Amino acid sequence: MNDVAQTRNAHETTLAQSGSLSGLYPMTGIAGSSQRIEDVVRRTTGLQVRERDMAALSRWAAERARALALPTIERYGELLAEDSAVARRERELLTVKFTTGESYFFRDLGQFDLLAAKILPELIERRASKRKLRIWSAGCSTGEEAYSLAMLVDAMTPSLEGWEVLILGTDINSAALEKARRRVYREWSFRALDAERKQRYFDVHGDHWMIKESLRGRVDFRCLDLMGGRFPDPEAGLNEFDLILCRNVFIYLDVSAVSRITAKFAATLADDGYLLTGHNELFAHEVAPLRVRMFPQSAVFQKTSRAAVITGLGEALATIPVPVVAALPPPAIKPPAPRAASQGKPSPPPALPVERCDRLMQIAWREADSGMPDEASRSCREVIAINSLDPRPYFLLAQLAQERGDVPEAKILLNKVIYLDQTFVAAYLELGNLLAQSGDDTRARHMYKTVRTALERLPPQTVIAPYAESTATDILAYVDRLLGEQGGEAAAITAKNRPRRGS
Repeated sequence: MNDVAQTRNAHETTLAQSGSLSGLYPMTGIAGSSQRIEDVVRRTTGLQVRERDMAALSRWAAERARALALPTIERYGELLAEDSAVARRERELLTVKFTTGESYFFRDLGQFDLLAAKILPELIERRASKRKLRIWSAGCSTGEEAYSLAMLVDAMTPSLEGWEVLILGTDINSAALEKARRRVYREWSFRALDAERKQRYFDVHGDHWMIKESLRGRVDFRCLDLMGGRFPDPEAGLNEFDLILCRNVFIYLDVSAVSRITAKFAATLADDGYLLTGHNELFAHEVAPLRVRMFPQSAVFQKTSRAAVITGLGEALATIPVPVVAALPPPAIKPPAPRAASQGKPSPPPALPVERCDRLMQIAWREADSGMPDEASRSCREVIAINSLDPRPYFLLAQLAQERGDVPEAKILLNKVIYLDQTFVAAYLELGNLLAQSGDDTRARHMYKTVRTALERLPPQTVIAPYAESTATDILAYVDRLLGEQGGEAAAITAKNRPRRGS
């Protein structure tokens, strides 16, 4: 072995033992600045690299550099950022290494019940004129989710006779997709599947089960990297989806990657289409032009029609229904204390221009929904100038702060909302989600319990703004689920900084 090779191997051995790459191989040549390998991994794959992952990442990078005969770890980082078949393969291997791809049929029965009872029937009714239904299982792993969707669609066949139906399953893991295409599964994949569906859609082959060809024909599988892949892409058929499922994927990703992929999903959805994620995966993230809809089984995100929003701006805002941010009216400003008797009877305080504040809040929400955060902020400031005790502008400003990624500012604003109006349910819920994602489970649970107490005092059919059609009963069921699942699967999803669980 020559001196150069000996030196290289010595560096790699030290690297693998140290658990850190940054001291030995500072990453240069990536975006024109020095970068550590974990920064390159975040940017190229979207993976959230935690401190406890560093030793494993160090060993992996050293092993791959050696396997590819690369001269340095720096070169491996540069390779990850390239657009080539080798680079795509390396990103795939890296993603598979640091994520858990296990799945099973009808994982989260509550969400599938929601799809069967509410979401799919609503989409079928809306798409009746076009007779087309397009569904995408993004991050489908070995295919169980995509086939579960096919079973739901098959049960609705009478309603879909003569329709063009697409069910697409994609994943970055080509080996998992190959298993999905083979459609062979063992008992572990059936732990949430009822016996009737198992008998109807599967044939037994020894110690395993095979999906019947009739169901297999309903699903297409394709390899796709959500971070680097191109979508929407009409030429590739990645556009105008009515329903996208991307569940238990975002828990592995960096905040910026989640926002980027969510924006791509939103652009790929048809107007009024739905995005369904794992529980709480998108709270505190930028979701416009999606709006959250709360159901007892889950929260879902629906794409609003941008054309409708723009048209609405030119109409009389008073005639257009706009979600009001507070569940109850904002507190009135207290009148000043009465003067002493010798000073005479005080004049009544001037009436607040409530109608102007309401109108400005309508405008602010529509500006925010239309992707005009600066304009929405200015409208909120106008409301604050008129009535500094109105909690609604602070709530919208908190939403805008989250969209910018300024979580500390969002927390400050939500606390101010709660200070001004202790009945503002949405502020407690949003703040609880932020706390949960930062790993502060104790305070998050306190917020959720406060929400539950407030909701229990309201009439069941009270609409809770800004959650549109969701009632007190709907959100109460959702909050009970969050509280009940803390410490289980939902807890791992809710708190992104918590140790990752194998699901």
